[in-house]
Amino acid sequence: MHSLYNALIAQHPRQLTPVRCAQSTIAQLHRYLEDVVLENNLSALVVESLPTSSERSVREVSRVKELSRLVRSFFLSVSPEDTLASLVLKRGKENTKAVILRRTDQEKEYKRFVVISDARFSALLVSVHGNDDDEGTPGDLVIWTFEPDVVYSALEYLMARLAAEHPSQAKAFAKAVRLSMPKATSLQLTLGVTTKLARLMQEQAEREIAVNRIATTIRNSLELDKVLLTAANEVGRALNVQYCAVRLEGALAGSEMTKCYFRSDVALDNPTKDELGGELDAIGTRLSNSPRTDIVDGDNTETKSAFARAAVPLIYNGSLVGLLLVHSDDGSRVWAENELLLLHTVADQLAVAVNQAHLFAQMQQQALTDDLTGCYNRRAFELQLERDLHLATRMRQPLSLIMLDIDNFKNINDRAGHRTGDVALQMLADTIRSELRGVDTAVRFGGDEFVVILPQANLDGALIVAERLRSRIEQTDVPGFGRMTGSFGLATFPAHASSRDTLVVAADRALYDAKHSGRNRVCVPSGESPDAHGYPVEDLVQEDALVGEPSETLDSSEKLSSLRPFLPQASTLLQT
Repeated sequence: MHSLYNALIAQHPRQLTPVRCAQSTIAQLHRYLEDVVLENNLSALVVESLPTSSERSVREVSRVKELSRLVRSFFLSVSPEDTLASLVLKRGKENTKAVILRRTDQEKEYKRFVVISDARFSALLVSVHGNDDDEGTPGDLVIWTFEPDVVYSALEYLMARLAAEHPSQAKAFAKAVRLSMPKATSLQLTLGVTTKLARLMQEQAEREIAVNRIATTIRNSLELDKVLLTAANEVGRALNVQYCAVRLEGALAGSEMTKCYFRSDVALDNPTKDELGGELDAIGTRLSNSPRTDIVDGDNTETKSAFARAAVPLIYNGSLVGLLLVHSDDGSRVWAENELLLLHTVADQLAVAVNQAHLFAQMQQQALTDDLTGCYNRRAFELQLERDLHLATRMRQPLSLIMLDIDNFKNINDRAGHRTGDVALQMLADTIRSELRGVDTAVRFGGDEFVVILPQANLDGALIVAERLRSRIEQTDVPGFGRMTGSFGLATFPAHASSRDTLVVAADRALYDAKHSGRNRVCVPSGESPDAHGYPVEDLVQEDALVGEPSETLDSSEKLSSLRPFLPQASTLLQT
């Protein structure tokens, strides 16, 4: 047997044009038609079929109860698994006009419909699942009309269907149809529905624009603070709420980050910010224990509140990475399905954006660091040295460069194996990092060769650092091999070189001199020091030779961020 949708399309092809809509939009249209009956106290015949749901909100149940109390006849078709199937509306059969029609398994083609028939107003809405073949066009097919003849055709079809499948209710349904025969439809009532529909379409268009703007920002930027701020602003404006906040937390997000939107009439004082912070903390704790949508609105009859709130968790691969919160100062506001759909859509987009930013940070870290030692690699060295030299030139400060490598490193590999050689490199890297300041940079230049950049350090200060490193390395015991030593070459800008390339060449030549002068020593370019063949530690003054200890230190993530402006093509390559 054809469904009601197919029967009406076949009978009235010119009057009915199927439209593809989201399920949330169809549900809202359904409620608009019910509102005409409820707001105008129409003594109408109402026939409804609802999609199966194991849970019904308080609002849905109360609407069914109110319709059954107000209308002349109410026939409700639901699946046996639906919670409404057991609702013979608890006031008792004698006080209700509702007839529950339990759908059978053969009636799966019923998706959703509502038919309203009254002398003053007639309307119908019918929807079915869209064809799976229509790729790229999601949503259900829906038809609706206020034409009395189309409504009567629907009633005739339903009478025949009930006579075949629910014969015990056929007589009562036929009588209800005779008493509520559709006639001319009130223009005023019809305009009320179409006005709401136009407003709904406008709101949906605004929300689609908001989602598109957020998606564009995510696509064009890997800066999470910019993405989060755009999301908060777009969602806050689209839903016209008092404020909207997005918070990231958890291992995937790294550090906690919060971006907010406030309506223009909201006073941005400390109490408001403190209230928002406390609300985010409380909701975040609840979502970490139970990551599901948290809703407080006018539909919660148990807890009357002066505000309405909806919080949606940001989840990626089963892990909570944050939350999206909207807060309205209208306590009677009830969050519509399409509004909650917007929140879930944006939350999903943000979760993906957080993962993309995390993956990019990992790629960037891998591209600029050496896997074995954890030091920066040669690409990072070129970027960092360019940056530090630029700063040294602008601030008229010195900069020193130390080049070092392990003496006779081949012997370690040959005698103890390459695994021991790797351990030696790792121990050397740990030793170098332990002796440096936060602004200094340790680099594995290649093989067993390392480079250290010392901003704001003159020749004497750099010699102290180099000699201290030489002494520490000399005392390092490599498991499976024994003691190792290192040779050091040192050059200072601008004393030994005036550019990046010449500074590297000067330090490399000094390292060459150290190798050919007996190894296990520190050398500087010839002619620039009283002793080009090494400096015994007892002749050197201590840390005060470093020029201007910096007031702040940088961790590895901050250094990576600082490298981006100095080689845009490298960042572009990484993103590609």
